[in-house]
Amino acid sequence: MPGCIEEFGVGLHARQTDLKDPTIKGGVSAERDESNKSSVRPSRPLKIILSLGLILAATLIAYSPVLFNFFNGDDFVHLTWLKDAITNQSLIWKNFYSSWLDGTTTRFYRPLISIFMVSDYLIWGVNGLGFRITNLLCHGLSTIFIFLIVSHLLHLKVGADNSTVLSANKWALASAALFALYPLHPEAVSWITGRVDSVVTTFVLASLWSYMRWRTSGRIRWCCVTSGFMILGLLSKEMAITLPFVFLAYELCFKSKYPKLSNIFQQTYITLKPTWLFFGLLGVYFVVRWLALGTFVGGYDDSLFFVQDIKGLLASWVHGLSMTIIPINKDLLGAHHIVTKLWQLTITLCFVLSIWCAIRHSKLLPVYSFVIIWLVLSLVPVYKIFAIADDLQGSRLAYLATAPLCILATSGFAVTSPIKFVRWGIHGLLLSLLILAAALVWSNNQAWAEAGRQSNAIEANLSKLYSKLPGDPQVLIIGLPDHIAGAYVCRNALWGMTKKPQLHRDIVNCLMVNDYEPILPFGFLKESIENSADKIKLFRWAGPKLGLVSVCLPKSSVIAKKWTSSQLRQVLQPLAKTGTQALWRSDGTLELWGGPGFRRRPEVDINFVGQPCWSVNFIAVTAELLGKAGGGSGLGADLLYCNDLTPEFALQHRTHAQINTMPQEQTFIFPLRSLPQWALGGQSHRLKMMLPDNCHLRIKSIELVPTKIIMPQIAFANSGYLGSKGFLHLSSNKTAQAITVDASNVPGASAVLLAITRPNLTFESQNPQQEGLVVDNSIHYGSTVGTIVLKREMFPSTGIYEARLWAVDSQGRTVGVGSDHIVISIDS
Repeated sequence: MPGCIEEFGVGLHARQTDLKDPTIKGGVSAERDESNKSSVRPSRPLKIILSLGLILAATLIAYSPVLFNFFNGDDFVHLTWLKDAITNQSLIWKNFYSSWLDGTTTRFYRPLISIFMVSDYLIWGVNGLGFRITNLLCHGLSTIFIFLIVSHLLHLKVGADNSTVLSANKWALASAALFALYPLHPEAVSWITGRVDSVVTTFVLASLWSYMRWRTSGRIRWCCVTSGFMILGLLSKEMAITLPFVFLAYELCFKSKYPKLSNIFQQTYITLKPTWLFFGLLGVYFVVRWLALGTFVGGYDDSLFFVQDIKGLLASWVHGLSMTIIPINKDLLGAHHIVTKLWQLTITLCFVLSIWCAIRHSKLLPVYSFVIIWLVLSLVPVYKIFAIADDLQGSRLAYLATAPLCILATSGFAVTSPIKFVRWGIHGLLLSLLILAAALVWSNNQAWAEAGRQSNAIEANLSKLYSKLPGDPQVLIIGLPDHIAGAYVCRNALWGMTKKPQLHRDIVNCLMVNDYEPILPFGFLKESIENSADKIKLFRWAGPKLGLVSVCLPKSSVIAKKWTSSQLRQVLQPLAKTGTQALWRSDGTLELWGGPGFRRRPEVDINFVGQPCWSVNFIAVTAELLGKAGGGSGLGADLLYCNDLTPEFALQHRTHAQINTMPQEQTFIFPLRSLPQWALGGQSHRLKMMLPDNCHLRIKSIELVPTKIIMPQIAFANSGYLGSKGFLHLSSNKTAQAITVDASNVPGASAVLLAITRPNLTFESQNPQQEGLVVDNSIHYGSTVGTIVLKREMFPSTGIYEARLWAVDSQGRTVGVGSDHIVISIDS
């Protein structure tokens, strides 16, 4: 890091400047009157170095809960690849001219991340602690670069009134400390695979600081350093594509002279000229990307502008920005927890102080303008996927954006007042902010620590299981945790967990099923699982203490039963304690409406205790809406379930039914057959139906509906669990595959419609009554029984597609529910 030490000296950065001096202009110090020289006090580099060391030490303590050997989630995908890459080094270099990790379902160009992974693997082997140390080193470097950037920015434009002094060091150190301890960061730092964001952020910050040095000093070496860091960033993650635009924003905010109209073109040329090289590098990057991936866009769906739900996207952005500013894992600390309230108060006061600073120091307007533009640009590359859940899943997407955010939030701490109690108040606010941040990082890391312990326990139990099981039998595991309070555990992990060196031998036929898996066509496989019960071993994860417990595969029986009129009292029980208002009418129907207040969802308990979950596929509720429903819960009802596997109600264990919210009689259907944790959950306990907000309706009947009379069937050769597991493969060598369709048992059906998603997108829900927004192609077949031939030419690109069948009537309207989906894999 050339030139870093001199930044701590008297020259450009580490000094305190009395802003009452009116002769300071631009980024280069103006000549000063001798009488003013005494107002510029050289700072002590040692004090700054010690302060940064203290910040990094506090960071290490805050991340100490995750400093042990574990891998989780996608880490196991990398471990499987790393084992092969060490023996076949062509796999490493292949990342430079093809999709990252040979991915076909997604197209990313991130070869440098694999280099980092290989380096860690060579040094540490399968010790996750070493990988995590690398993540922390990148995080620490980013912290230092933020200090350098802020120190530089403050001395480019300064101004003040007659009563305050601005401290470059104080603002820079506060920004660096808040970034180092910002509670949003554990997903990018504690999760090994999350390094794609921490690594690219390090290179982006290094490149920005080097660019500033080049534009201040004019030395060509800094231009070369800037280019080098930018290239490294582009090879790490797509987020670095915004760098030339950040450089342009820097030029506009600090170098532009805001010319008159007569010379605007000349000034525009002068402003753009320093950035041409970097826009040229960006152009070269996109050419390389096109040659490697076959597309400029890539990503998950290879589409720049396709958005399946505009309202959902806007809601996701609003919630994501809220979680970015208040990054508290609500699975660990509730919205009303005292720590949550203290953070909200403290961060609000920080922004108020920053706004006051911006108003009082008008010459800092270019600094604020630049940082805000940088913040916006940092989020542009993820505009389609920016979503941060209440448990902070997805928070890594905002990791880079928190750099300018922390600079904005701490700008008020640059102010020092001559009034002692004001100074103490500002210092107390800063100390409170950092203590709360450190405490929240430590708290948020508890989820990742627990996920690590669960992951290690699962690995140990898999090793124990396969030390007893000979060969590679068909094994199906239910109940493995997808995540714990937002920290990934088994998502995309089981394949890697069952391979060397994690296991003593390679296993292929071990499969996990849970409700978080949107690709595996579990519903489609149910019958073949039952028919092959003697060849499949089923295990349930019962936690670290009990481990993997053997479970008998259930046997199916057709259950068709309907409750009407007075029979409804046998199965329905309104939940009055939730505010639900209920009235049993004289005809035996149940009238329900929400209690007084905002967003009241009527709730009713359904007593299906003892029913075999495997055989209960659909529950139909016939009701008459007596008033228009609506509100935050949207256009549907939720059915929460509990059974032997999941004995308590939890929001993630639910199914959804669509409702027409206009007042009328209708039947809404809750699909359960495609939910593994329901189907394999033994016997049913209670169910809880939650209706839309402020809904007012009358329930007339409730029914257990057999599958064949409500859902069309789809099949193809060798598609069962012991075969392709519902995956249909097409390629340049295998160009066609026939599938059979059957909707003859669905009342009112006269034809069928095969719906196919866009590439690498999954259906929003399973077995719904209405089609979703991700369908890209539909094939109409004019009979209820027959054969449809799928051809390679029907699919625009490689990747995976999902397809499902609909029964349609003579008017072309869908009837019943959508079929179980199959997966179409386009391999080449």
